[in-house]
Amino acid sequence: MTAAFDIVLPMFALMLCGYGAARSRLFGADAVKGIANFVFFFAIPALLFRGISRAAVAGDAEFAIVFAYFAGCLLLFAASMAVGRLAFGLALREQAVMGFTATFSNTVLLGIPLIYAAFGEAGLLPVTLITSFHSIILLTLATLIIELGAGAGRHLLRAVPQMLAALLRNPLLLAILAGFIARGFGWQMPAVLDRATSLFAAAAAPCSLFALGATLAGFRISGDPAQSAVLVIAKMVVHPLIVWALATQIFALSPIQVAVATILAALPSGANAFILAERYGVYVERTATAILVTTALSIVTAALLVAHYAPPR
Repeated sequence: MTAAFDIVLPMFALMLCGYGAARSRLFGADAVKGIANFVFFFAIPALLFRGISRAAVAGDAEFAIVFAYFAGCLLLFAASMAVGRLAFGLALREQAVMGFTATFSNTVLLGIPLIYAAFGEAGLLPVTLITSFHSIILLTLATLIIELGAGAGRHLLRAVPQMLAALLRNPLLLAILAGFIARGFGWQMPAVLDRATSLFAAAAAPCSLFALGATLAGFRISGDPAQSAVLVIAKMVVHPLIVWALATQIFALSPIQVAVATILAALPSGANAFILAERYGVYVERTATAILVTTALSIVTAALLVAHYAPPR
C-alpha cells in the first residue's frame, strides 16, 4: 500500500500545484491553455505513439479489452439515463449529459500518466486501445441523444459529421493510428527522432497533471446535491464494478487488461463532460460538481486499485 501511495501521491501533488497556480493567478487562463495544448498536441501523442509502435504484437485478444470496457460503459450510460428520468424527472438532454458524466473517465490527463507510472510500457497498449475509442463511442452517443432531445433532428445530420471530422483530426487518434502502422510494418525510429519523442513523452505526465489541476480551479460545487451524489457513486463505484465483472466473468481478459480496464473505469469524470454540458447549456452545475468531487475521491481509489493490481516494486 505504501508503494501505491508513492506512485499516486506525487501525481496528485502535481495536480495540487496546478490548482494552486491557477487559483492564485500565478498562471492565467492563457498559460493554462498553453500547457494543455502542449500536452494534447505533443506530449501525450508522443507517449502513445512510442507505446504502441514498440509494443509486442499480441493478436486479436488484445482488442477484447475494448469490448469489455465499453460494454460496461453502455450499460451504465443506459442505467444512468433511466435513473435520471425515473428518479429526477430529467429531460432527454439532461439524461444524456448525466449518462456521459457517469461513464466518461479522465483517461488522457490522468489515466494515461497513472497507468504508465504503475505498469510502465506494459500498460500503454491496453490504455491506448480504450482511449482511442473513448470519445468516438461515448461523445458521439451523448451528442446524438442531446440533439434528439432538443428536437433537433434537423441539426443531427449536420452535427454528427462535423463531430466525427473533428475526432479524425484529433492528434491523439492520429498518434495511435501512426503507432499501429509503425508497429505493423516493423518500423524503427531513427535515433534522433527516438530521442526527441522520448523527451516529449517524458513531459506528458507532469504537464498533463499540472494542467488538470489548473483546469479544476475553475470548477465549483453547486447544483442539486442528490443528483451530484448519484453521479459520484455511479462513476466511482458502479462503473468500475461493472467493468471488472465483465472483464473477469464474461470476457476473461488477461490480468494486465483487467487491471487497466478497472482502474480507468474508477477514474474521475473527465472535463469533456463539463465542456459538453456547457456547450448545450444543460446540466452544467451538477456535472462540474461531479468532476470536482470524483477527482478528489480518486486520490484514495486510485491508490487502492494500484496497490491491488500493480506489480511490486
